[in-house]
Amino acid sequence: MNARKNNKEKDSTKVRHLVIMASVVAAVAVGMVLLAGMSKPNASTLPKIRDVFTLYNTYNMTVVVVFDEEPPVIQFITPDGSMVEMETLRYRTGSNFIQYFLPNAMPGVWQMAYDPLSNYEIATPYSVYMEHIFISDFTSDTPQGNYEGLPLSFEVSADNGGEFVYVIHAVFTDADNNIAYEIVVGSGRGELNDMHSIELDTQPIRNMGGFMLRLTVSVQHGQAAIRDSAWLDLRL
Repeated sequence: MNARKNNKEKDSTKVRHLVIMASVVAAVAVGMVLLAGMSKPNASTLPKIRDVFTLYNTYNMTVVVVFDEEPPVIQFITPDGSMVEMETLRYRTGSNFIQYFLPNAMPGVWQMAYDPLSNYEIATPYSVYMEHIFISDFTSDTPQGNYEGLPLSFEVSADNGGEFVYVIHAVFTDADNNIAYEIVVGSGRGELNDMHSIELDTQPIRNMGGFMLRLTVSVQHGQAAIRDSAWLDLRL
């Protein structure tokens, strides 16, 4: 009887030890899962780093990360050493590339920290990109044919803010509605995404008959520019 009792006590002790050990292993496993979920790749944890481009002025830049096996883990680093918030970047994907858009990239050397994973080769071609702009609400509140100063208003819309320049031509047509000639009647600057109002001096062309106004706006991006035009028909 005592032998059986001792054996039962030994078996019970073993079970308790196994339960305790299983609990410890489970706790460690849960802790590892939590730590893995909390860890976030950044430049300090990624094994490789490379220069991707160098700028001397602020530009909108696009970087294409081309890979041969799977999308690598990457982190862009600005010239001042700060990390780009990758989740906020606009991007598009293909079968073997991801194209990232970096608006208003600051001057200096841009870098990319990355983990190549299973990729044998990774390429990072880059280029300048330009945002689309368009003119809206090009209008005048003055009745046609009876004015000296012509109030005009228009808005130039864009994804980003900034400054635009504009030129206004008075365009005259012949009897067949073909453009006969045109004259510059106004020019200036304005802010994107704000309503712009001016009073156009029409005294030099008042007695030249009816005309159309052509508004041309442009935004400069380095050596290139993007443009849009709009028309206002003031012919009688």
